[in-house]
Amino acid sequence: MSDVIGAVVGVAFLILWVYCIYDVVTTDQSIVRHLPKLVWLVIVVLLGDIGSLLWLGLGRPRVWTKRVFESRDVGGRNPTSAPTHSLDDARLDRLDPIVRYREEQTRLRMWEAQLQRREEELKHRFDDGTSS
Repeated sequence: MSDVIGAVVGVAFLILWVYCIYDVVTTDQSIVRHLPKLVWLVIVVLLGDIGSLLWLGLGRPRVWTKRVFESRDVGGRNPTSAPTHSLDDARLDRLDPIVRYREEQTRLRMWEAQLQRREEELKHRFDDGTSS
């Protein structure tokens, strides 16, 4: 009977270990806590069960959020595209501080890109108006 219990516990820890490896690999670097993602992967792989428990307790993000920008172009990020939904200040305040900082930085980059594009359009219009 104790062999069956030991086997079940062993299989459970193996499943936990494989899940934690998958979870570390698929978690976005920006929301991993305390250590870089690669270090967490090494900890989970080398320490097995203890590393898995450490990942779940210390490294795994507490807050899961949706991406601000759902639409992305083929080449990666497109800072001038309009967001499909926006985070209002109340929802932004509830986010993890690191995620909130990154969301604010994304907003600033988007606004800067829009401002630069508008300045270029105005400059182009002004240049066309004076040369004719």
